[in-house]
Amino acid sequence: MKKIILIIAMVALGGFFYNNSNAQCTFSGLGVKVNSSYTDPVTNKCVVNVDLYFDIDHNAGGKYFWIHIWPTSLYPASFNYHKPPTTSLIPGGNGALDNSITSFGYYHFQGALEPMLAYPPDANVPNFQSSYILTEIPGNPDRYTARGLTITLPQSCDIPQSLTADAWESQSADAQNVACFSRGQQFFVNDPKITGFLQCATPRKYNFDIYTLSTGTRTTNYEVRIDNGDGVYNATLDTMVINSGSASISSTSPYHSGLIGYPPYDNTKPYADKDLWVVVLKNATDQPNDLYYHLINACIPLPVQFVSFTALRNKENVTLKWVTASELNNKGFYIERKSGNGEWQVMGYINSQAADGNSNENLFYNYIDYNNLKAVSQYRIRQVDLDNKASYSDIRLVKGLEQTGNVVVFPNPSPDGQLNIVLDNIEGGATIRLIDMNGRVVKEWINVTTNKLNINYVSSGMYTLRVWMKGTNEPLNVKVMVSK
Repeated sequence: MKKIILIIAMVALGGFFYNNSNAQCTFSGLGVKVNSSYTDPVTNKCVVNVDLYFDIDHNAGGKYFWIHIWPTSLYPASFNYHKPPTTSLIPGGNGALDNSITSFGYYHFQGALEPMLAYPPDANVPNFQSSYILTEIPGNPDRYTARGLTITLPQSCDIPQSLTADAWESQSADAQNVACFSRGQQFFVNDPKITGFLQCATPRKYNFDIYTLSTGTRTTNYEVRIDNGDGVYNATLDTMVINSGSASISSTSPYHSGLIGYPPYDNTKPYADKDLWVVVLKNATDQPNDLYYHLINACIPLPVQFVSFTALRNKENVTLKWVTASELNNKGFYIERKSGNGEWQVMGYINSQAADGNSNENLFYNYIDYNNLKAVSQYRIRQVDLDNKASYSDIRLVKGLEQTGNVVVFPNPSPDGQLNIVLDNIEGGATIRLIDMNGRVVKEWINVTTNKLNINYVSSGMYTLRVWMKGTNEPLNVKVMVSK
């Protein structure tokens, strides 16, 4: 009688620990970022490369972690994890992985984190992956990202496909015993889909689209966040939400955000130089997982950001003024001048005002160049880094010493259909028209705010260049000849 009671007690105790281990082995928080996808022309199946994000709350003794993915329609819901899942191709195999489409594993213990190279319970497991990149953000639970997983879905890419994943842990490398498991995480990788881009002009603007392959109308909720700089999405670290909302979408009516700014961050360093994340949030009805889209900021920060640069003649002196909004490792500025078809010549040099060459505040510079040339002169600023790398400002033009009027065109006549226009006193903008001998407007420019304009591909003939300065009613007219 005592033996029977002891056996019952051991079974009950073993069952208690087994269930308790399962409770400590929670697999949740699935998110997907699609890197690429295409439909294989031979198999007509969708091949996707994804980054899979997930949370795991570890069992205390777990060291080895295994994740398996199936099409939801082929998911082995009755499998009980009394033993590790295998295919039916090995002796005594339970067949749980026969219809799986991918599996992967990793080792994580005392700071070590690395993908497993094989699945010890069964070498026949379909599409076992070992060449992905694994990262972890510690927490409660820990957040993992498996980057670069390649999965072949059972149907073509234009069909929404549901997948289901399980995770389990083992305490030894041979993975012959299940310490705990968590099952039944459903998710989509190809629906809804997100596309978008980030403009490099400042202030920055972005655009994104969300569309679905599903029939009928669905409501999707989204957020846009600024990346913290690591290039991996995590809501606890990427905390700066710059946009959020909801949209009603269907297969024939996607959501288009249009170009959106995000002041003050769109023109404030370092935020304007960071990536953005568009997140389609999970819901309780038709979206079981988050979907992420990475708006990569490919805008290379310039060592110096110019706010303005002007060049104005006052008799024999040309005053150059420029303002910088930011400077990065800047050594200083060379003032360069060019006339006609000559070479650029250095006229002077000014050191950077920024401490150690770095500044995020407006800095003001000026330089006076003695210039008695009678032809049009061109000026530019050559900025030099502390490591002697150079970048250039836009070019500014000034009239020759004896050239009068607010508009100068050169060369005139033009031998090749190219015209350069120098404008004075254009504060507020100008409207410019090139008119042929029949009174037809050949080209027109509205709100010109720089003091130079280049016109190309003008046909041979006589023209009138007509310029309206803002705030004046009378246009300035210049006769122009093109003789190719």
